Amino acid sequence: MHQELCQIIKERRSMLRLTQEDLAALAGVGLRTLKALEAGKGNPSLDTLQKLADVLGLEVRLEVKRIDR
Repeated sequence: MHQELCQIIKERRSMLRLTQEDLAALAGVGLRTLKALEAGKGNPSLDTLQKLADVLGLEVRLEVKRIDR
């Protein structure tokens, strides 16, 4: 998992004064999933990231880059 993304989620949660338990409950994701994500482990689905972003007031963007070979 990308460290920058993990840090953004963790910092935003802290800024909003939410505990990991609060965020997991509000987003409807498992506490273990959130803890792993913030630790830079795991492989969350796009759906999970979107749920967290919705609660945190963030936007998820998917960028597809073409690699010419």
